[in-house]
Amino acid sequence: MSLQAIILSLLDGISDPLIRSDIASTIYFLRDMYISGRISNDELKAELTNIVNEILDATQPDLLPDEKKKKVDMLANQLFRAIKMETLRRRMYTKYRPSYRSLPT
Repeated sequence: MSLQAIILSLLDGISDPLIRSDIASTIYFLRDMYISGRISNDELKAELTNIVNEILDATQPDLLPDEKKKKVDMLANQLFRAIKMETLRRRMYTKYRPSYRSLPT
């Protein structure tokens, strides 16, 4: 699933447009920080886990702790994989850009 589709499914139980926008913007901000190399894989995953946990607290407060943990882990992993796939080309280009420019044409 694409990053946008995962975010939209995560926001499904939230009706306030401002909150929906803030959550989506935060996730895209984390994606941008990851692309630029300012946060590591572990930091990104931890932040996504915190965001998903907060969303589920608000949208599904009746989940049992074990169910909630499984769902948080599943959704955070989906977001993490989608961000990694979406940013693969950009991360590689950023990593190898100096040597790419010096290649003979």
